[in-house]
Amino acid sequence: MMLDDDGRLALAQALFKVCGVMVDTKDPDSLRGRMDAKYKLMYEQTGAKSFDLKINDQVVGNYSIKFSKPKDSEKHSVLEVKDFYSLAEYVTSIPDDVLRKYAESELAGFADWYFFETGEVPDGCELVEYVKPAVEKAYIGGSLRVKPEDVAKALGGQLTQGIAGMLEG
Repeated sequence: MMLDDDGRLALAQALFKVCGVMVDTKDPDSLRGRMDAKYKLMYEQTGAKSFDLKINDQVVGNYSIKFSKPKDSEKHSVLEVKDFYSLAEYVTSIPDDVLRKYAESELAGFADWYFFETGEVPDGCELVEYVKPAVEKAYIGGSLRVKPEDVAKALGGQLTQGIAGMLEG
């Protein structure tokens, strides 16, 4: 049976809708959700991170476990203005007129700039150290790679029956 463009579009849209439900990664009850759970469990049991996908004993793609990258903790220092009046008084004691004009109009920005230029903490300010905690490697899902031409070849004459079965549920 040959389909015209209207028929091909209707078939493609029907397949798109059916397949979208089947491969929904946010629904744990979808086919993809169940397979994600299966491969995560297999990883936990065996340590394997990649699995072949087969149809009729022919490899048609693979499923790979994905992880976030671990991150070391990070320390950074921030100059916090605790007392604007003390900082303003400190700024007026700086001899350079241009520098003082900038400082008076932008006190908090000036305090940061001045500290990083001179290493001196202005009056009314405090150097506070923050630590961003380390992040361990974590499971974030799976990556699925399938070659349509390999699927068609592996299904051979069963391809149209497979598509019909999908459309009929």
